[in-house]
Amino acid sequence: MPEYLSHPLLKKDTIERRKYQENIIATCAKKNSLVVLPTGIGKTIIALGIVAHRINKDKNRKALIMAPTKPLVEQHLKSFSDLMDPEQIDTKKFEILTGKVAPAKRGDIYKSSKVIFATPQVIENDIIKGTIDLSQFSIIVFDEAHRTTGDYAYTFIAKRYAEQAETPLILGLTASPGSTKEKIGAICGNLYCENVEIRNEDDWDVKPYIKKTRIEWVKIEFPDEFKKISKYLENAKKRRIQFLMSLNIIKDAQISKRELLELSGKLRAIVAKDRNPIYFKAISDTAACIKLNHAIELIQTQGVLQLEAYIEKLKKDSTKASKTLLSDDDVKQASILTSYLASKDRKHPKLLKAVDIVKGKVNDGKKAIIFAHYINTVDLIIEELEKNKDLRPVKFIGQKKGNTQKNQKETLDMFREGKYNILVATSVAEEGLDIPKVDTVIFYEPIPSEIRTIQRRGRTGREKEGEVYILVTKGTIDEAYYWSTRNKERKMKTVIDSLRKNFSNGDVEIKINRKAKSQSSLESFNKKKKEIKIFIDHREQKLIRLLSETKEIEAVPKQLDVGDIIISDRVGIERKEVKDFLQSIIDKRLFRQIVALKDTFEQPLIILEGKNLYGIRNIHPNAIRGALASIACDFGIPVIPTRDLEETKDMVIALAKREHCDKKEISLRGTRRSKTEKEVQEYIISGFPDINIKLSRRILEKFGTIKKFVNAKEDKLEKIEGIGKEKAKKIKEIADADYRKNAS
Repeated sequence: MPEYLSHPLLKKDTIERRKYQENIIATCAKKNSLVVLPTGIGKTIIALGIVAHRINKDKNRKALIMAPTKPLVEQHLKSFSDLMDPEQIDTKKFEILTGKVAPAKRGDIYKSSKVIFATPQVIENDIIKGTIDLSQFSIIVFDEAHRTTGDYAYTFIAKRYAEQAETPLILGLTASPGSTKEKIGAICGNLYCENVEIRNEDDWDVKPYIKKTRIEWVKIEFPDEFKKISKYLENAKKRRIQFLMSLNIIKDAQISKRELLELSGKLRAIVAKDRNPIYFKAISDTAACIKLNHAIELIQTQGVLQLEAYIEKLKKDSTKASKTLLSDDDVKQASILTSYLASKDRKHPKLLKAVDIVKGKVNDGKKAIIFAHYINTVDLIIEELEKNKDLRPVKFIGQKKGNTQKNQKETLDMFREGKYNILVATSVAEEGLDIPKVDTVIFYEPIPSEIRTIQRRGRTGREKEGEVYILVTKGTIDEAYYWSTRNKERKMKTVIDSLRKNFSNGDVEIKINRKAKSQSSLESFNKKKKEIKIFIDHREQKLIRLLSETKEIEAVPKQLDVGDIIISDRVGIERKEVKDFLQSIIDKRLFRQIVALKDTFEQPLIILEGKNLYGIRNIHPNAIRGALASIACDFGIPVIPTRDLEETKDMVIALAKREHCDKKEISLRGTRRSKTEKEVQEYIISGFPDINIKLSRRILEKFGTIKKFVNAKEDKLEKIEGIGKEKAKKIKEIADADYRKNAS
């Protein structure tokens, strides 16, 4: 006779009773906890049991369940609605909140609901805006808690909850917390954990419920023709690495992609000060090595068709690094052989092996997932599978190229219903979506992440035994990823076991309790009315979050037409991270934004945030200096450098304090400075296509008046430096165009 979990708010005789779940619920209902459980053994049931306990104990308070994506949020709502007794708790008061629910409606929903299911971004926004009162919640559940690091919204929400709630209870759930003590420790600290509950497949109370998953690493021979292409590419890379080593720029020939990217930045910073041609060659060779790394990975793990597509992409790239690379003799040989093999439709043996494996695994209603890293590989796998009449594959990729979340849901529904029996997916299917249970999972290539590997494997072996096949091409980067993943998983198990012992003897608990106590002291000033109000564009989430934690500033998120921060009627700020600043020079947004800023505010400012201004992008340092000189001299706008977001926050506070010392009220529109007659003339001329302030001054010096400029003939306009034939033609077209016809 089966036994069932019993609680006044849960449906009777519905949830199978499991001792380990009861033990975890009993412990976690009393203190903040991180629960680490293998995929598919009931983390949701544990959350359900603890939520039921808390809202039954304090009927005046609510529960909040968060998950990273809308489909996961919907999955939680369905589980809670199916398993809680509607006669004991009003399930109509269970509400979903995602970005699709209008902010104006969310305040009322918080007040009227009993259990909220939401994405963390929505909760974060509503905390900042003051829409949600966290003190009303007796428990918050953080699903996929391994995300609680850095500036992810979970970290901010947990901090505010610990500060505001009278009797907070935090529950974090994950199957894969990470492979280092530092990362797991950061998760525990950010969630104020006083307890960690860990179970693995070998624990006595869990073992009876584990469905065995057989894992097979399938070794694939690397074809000799592919080896030849790989060798050509490796030779091209080796010569460039040797050159970099000869300059003492790098010490080791075994350099990773991350190290190459860091080296590129350092070299660009050197070039900004030292114009020695040797450093320009070093930059070009570093960029070539990054491209060659990718090309080598493609031929080793994907095949000639994918490499051919990448080479075609390089041919369209106008950068010197790409042109030099394509003129390399070894790269030419690799390209010729790649094109030849692609014309013969020579496939990577992985492709045929994946099809061969899956053919015998999807009969009698069984299903499979094939994971592949690249979209064009997904397409090739689908094409090969469709040659078999019994195989019904479907493509599943991220939300791009018109593929919406609605399309994804429809695809998964059809897969669940059996219209398709093979899901061929990119990494989007690893986490955060309600993927139907499958019998077989195939990795087209290993991945160097223990968390992602566990997430992929967890798609099978839930209700019955499952199989996982991981394809590894011998003697290639696949093998490096294979060993990397195995070592990280082994390390993660060791760290988790160590963590369990540390928590059981109290060492970690004391440390984290102290941290939680020190944070709660912030509560006193957060309840005081803030002295200064400023407006910040709603897209500046990280800065809004930082400012919201200060005692002086009330940062009000708004959709701003001009600038990113409005300090007062007088002062408006455009915040530019270094990458965005450089990109805005390339795509010509920068000066449009500057003109709008100067036109709107009496005292416009630019905050330029970040390091390595001359080392991130392939832009000549003189072009960057020229842009900065124009901002300062032509527009008279000060540029304030900051090292990082934290320093930007401090600068905004300093500016706001100085500007609001006389308690000024603030307008969203700013205060426009009265222009002189000369400035009005320059402004009107600069409104013509591709004419900046500097060129408008040159035009006015030549013609004297706007009237003479507009009436001038094309050949006269062409002679002005900076205009030329094309611009002159555009100017005349605009000047002569009938507004009434365009308006109609």
